[in-house]
Amino acid sequence: MRGAQIAFTNTYIIGNEKSRLGITFIGGNMKLKKMEISERVVQRLTEYLSILKEARKRDDEINSIELAKIMNTTSAQVRKDLSTFGEFGVRGKGYDIDNLIEIITKILGIDKINNIIIVGHGKMGEMLSSNVEVLGEGFKIVGIFDKDENKIGKIAENDLVIQDVRNVEEFVKNMKNEFNIKIDTAILAVIKEQAQFAAEELVKNGICAILNMTTYKLELNENIKVVDMDISAKLQELNFWRINSPNEKI
Repeated sequence: MRGAQIAFTNTYIIGNEKSRLGITFIGGNMKLKKMEISERVVQRLTEYLSILKEARKRDDEINSIELAKIMNTTSAQVRKDLSTFGEFGVRGKGYDIDNLIEIITKILGIDKINNIIIVGHGKMGEMLSSNVEVLGEGFKIVGIFDKDENKIGKIAENDLVIQDVRNVEEFVKNMKNEFNIKIDTAILAVIKEQAQFAAEELVKNGICAILNMTTYKLELNENIKVVDMDISAKLQELNFWRINSPNEKI
């Protein structure tokens, strides 16, 4: 199984909750599949990838039982998730870790550089632009935009010049025409009151995937993929589990 290749024959058709994916797996028993993939499966794929990268420091192979234990799920769920994309393991033996990392990396599209822009260079945007390692592998910030005249023209910590948000359209076109670099992903880090308008403008300029760092629930066309990173909501979720923990003292 080591060194198996993957060729993507269909692009992601992005919807509100599920995405249709067509993948051709070349080598082994991997075949073309077309199916509906839930967001939770994709979320677990990212978790599997993180676990596998740690596991390969110690072993060459891992089985579904071991993965399930770390993930706090069942081995059946692990096998079901991975079999969505093909048959990668060997019965009774498990998965070749390096091979599975390669496969998941390609499925997630991070085997190559994905260029993104940041819109909003307040505290959150500045934190992201000055700590690019938090983006992980496969992503590169190529543009930073803001509407504040006091910020426009200044150089961010990653050596990019902060541009006027009104220049997004021109920037995206120039990157495509002059450097053949496609930009269709943005991190939205503006204040809540500006979120919807800013997102709509991004969509007009060809952005089809938005990481929403605001607390505003964006209302966009169903073909636009939005992932919300509302820290406040996550803290509320965490607090619920804390106060309802069996160990919580009343």
